[in-house]
Amino acid sequence: MEEIGEITTVDGFVSSCLEIKESMFFYERELMLAAYAASLELLSVAAMLTAALKGRRELHKAHSEVERSVDGLLAELERYQFPLDIQYIVDHFMQGAGFQTRLRLPTYLQMMYAYCQGEESSREDLDSVIHQMHLLFLEDPGEQQEEELNRLLGQAGAKMLRGASLRSIWLRISHPRIQVVLQGLQTLMNNFRVTAYYNYPLEDIATERQKRKKVKGNVVSDLNVFRNFRQGGSGYTDLNTVFEKDKYDHFFESLFSSFEHIDVQPDQVVIDLILKILDLRLVNADIHQGFLMRLLVYCNRWEIVQVGDVILQILAGLDADDPLYFECWILLKSFDAKVLPAIRRFARKNRDSSLLPYLAVFLSHGPPTKRRWSLLREIFEQYPEDSEEKAQVALSIGRYGGEEAVAFLEQALESSHQTPGPYTKRLKKALESAQEDLN
Repeated sequence: MEEIGEITTVDGFVSSCLEIKESMFFYERELMLAAYAASLELLSVAAMLTAALKGRRELHKAHSEVERSVDGLLAELERYQFPLDIQYIVDHFMQGAGFQTRLRLPTYLQMMYAYCQGEESSREDLDSVIHQMHLLFLEDPGEQQEEELNRLLGQAGAKMLRGASLRSIWLRISHPRIQVVLQGLQTLMNNFRVTAYYNYPLEDIATERQKRKKVKGNVVSDLNVFRNFRQGGSGYTDLNTVFEKDKYDHFFESLFSSFEHIDVQPDQVVIDLILKILDLRLVNADIHQGFLMRLLVYCNRWEIVQVGDVILQILAGLDADDPLYFECWILLKSFDAKVLPAIRRFARKNRDSSLLPYLAVFLSHGPPTKRRWSLLREIFEQYPEDSEEKAQVALSIGRYGGEEAVAFLEQALESSHQTPGPYTKRLKKALESAQEDLN
């Protein structure tokens, strides 16, 4: 805490940056600021972890002191007028590394709470926790959403403290709000690996406490470890992130540039990760387009019909001129009748979706079956109002044809005579189409 207090004053910030700058062979502003922020975050978490080993009250006190120090630094940097060269550095810190550090502090506190409570040992793996975070963005935003997001990020951090590996793919496709914290957590874990303060990965909290009891409660704090890190020793920043990668990481990374693994048959882990990745597209429209295209081609190649539900949700939010829109339709057509259950689920949850008329066209061009017919009829009957979209569904029923379609449209037309207009005209046209096909 003394070290944190020293480097979170204006003079401490400037002198720390100068130390880092002097240790560089080639001066790089962003690297200097990233190194300062990384060392500050490492010190902060080490202080909170040390406090957590003593108890929850000590943890809360340590977090409050860290938060007060960081907030005080940001307030002072905002208030002071510096010489031009220093002001230039300060502005970049406030807009970049400093802002990110402040955003991560609530997560670090939740990480310590989760670690103390043993939440990292829950059955859910790290990938599933990250998936849950993104699903929060599909709900109405609010204070409770932010609290739950920090709680889940903290749970992810606790799992990482215990040795869970973060997949590099998440830093490439996650929502920016989540990405900036995951980046900080990964940098933090990398730095824990190269410091002598704690053995990484951590044991459970009871074991860690027992370790310290064996040395009579005295923990040797070598602050030079952190000073050396700030002065250019072996350490990591957000600009040089390192991951432990397995075969699944290499598989998904390859899809950003090629079809190197297109002939590798997916196992359940791959399928589960594909489903999670496609779900992320619902909350982050900036995911690399080429990556998603190759992912859809892979799903087509191996008929991964489990993606049908999320593909329909993605389609519902796309413009017709979006290249991804076309690729999603190609994938659905390749699934043919296997995607009908997903279409039924979508239609029942989204009874007035503008996608339904297009799905009706899709259904009308397939081979006549009881399942297709019942689904077409259900979409029409459940549509909430007599509109242009509902008339388009009727036209698809007309194209589908058959005696059942003729009888159904005759009944619908008879019911609509009370409200004549464009809708009724479309129904007549649909009925004529069905009758012609029958003849």
